Amino acid sequence: MTRFKSLVFAAAALVFSAPAMAEDAPVVGSWDTVAKTDFGNFQAVKAFAATAEGYTVEITDVPPEGAPAGPPMESTVSDLVVDGGSFSFKRQLTTPQGPMELTYTGSVEGDALTAEANSAFGAIPVTGTRAAAE
Repeated sequence: MTRFKSLVFAAAALVFSAPAMAEDAPVVGSWDTVAKTDFGNFQAVKAFAATAEGYTVEITDVPPEGAPAGPPMESTVSDLVVDGGSFSFKRQLTTPQGPMELTYTGSVEGDALTAEANSAFGAIPVTGTRAAAE
């Protein structure tokens, strides 16, 4: 019976420590990013957060300079995986030219983010810096 109690205690400790471990993931936070393409540079803020269920990422595109005002492109994120300082996810965008899927893989080290977004147009390098806390 003592062995069973030890197993129950260990399982409970693991369950209750999971959110705390998630908060310590280096990727959690807000990142000012730039994707460098043949069509120009595209800026966005990517905000990774830890939740009780895992992780989320919210992406806010920065309108290019001189672009006409209008609503941002609609997008959804799926298949987000965070493993320490590494991450990957898919982003489905609705663009004026039609739907586009980007598959991101990357990592963070300190206050620097390095990633690649793969699309039908090929690999797009993405770099970023940790945004200052508000």
